[in-house]
Amino acid sequence: MKKFLLPLLIAGTLFGADKLLTNQELNNILKATPVYPQLENAIKKGEAKIKGTKKDGFYLIEVSTPRGKALLYVTADKKYTILGQVIDNKTKKPLLPNFPKNAEIINKGVMFTFGKGDKDIYLVTDPECPYCRLMEKEKKEVLKNNYRVHVILMPLSFHKNAKAMSYYILAGKNNEERAKRLQEVLSGSNKWKNYTPTKEEKAKFDKELQNAKKAAIELGAQGTPSVYDKNFNSISWPNLGGK
Repeated sequence: MKKFLLPLLIAGTLFGADKLLTNQELNNILKATPVYPQLENAIKKGEAKIKGTKKDGFYLIEVSTPRGKALLYVTADKKYTILGQVIDNKTKKPLLPNFPKNAEIINKGVMFTFGKGDKDIYLVTDPECPYCRLMEKEKKEVLKNNYRVHVILMPLSFHKNAKAMSYYILAGKNNEERAKRLQEVLSGSNKWKNYTPTKEEKAKFDKELQNAKKAAIELGAQGTPSVYDKNFNSISWPNLGGK
């Protein structure tokens, strides 16, 4: 899976939601850490957003910047800061916060929906991503018949044609046409090369893509394709199957 956020980006979601710490609590905790001097100005300017919770003897603090997200672990006594992952010896999984997801931000980033199933899923995808193309090849009929797929386009910066492909897809006049264009591109069609958006169209599409980026960050997507259920819990796309 291609990565597009910082290496310390949260690697998944759990069921339920942890109680959020207040901004004052977060600032007091961060001031005890060696990373606070690097974050102070960015936080004050609104360039870095922070949220956190207390879990199993740690403060788990997520820092979001334009470059991505990082997770800090601070011991409850504020004596130690851990950068990286804390592994639960019982579950063998990383100790992760489960922050409530902002449904408004996520749904605002949805660009179109396709499928006639009765289960809702959210798909973060890049039209030039080889793994997204593999998913299209292997799960095309499953997605179309078993789910309502809410698509969030995320053209990654290191895919040089991804944005142009996205413009072509977004030029579709409705859900059906956009879905058809996405499937064309993922299947290897070069029709996108014949489309050049007007200045007005480009501005409109760029705004949609910006909303999509915010939605992907809110979901905690680490790369493409990333799939989530109706409650915004991560799903392994190879496991998508029957009704």
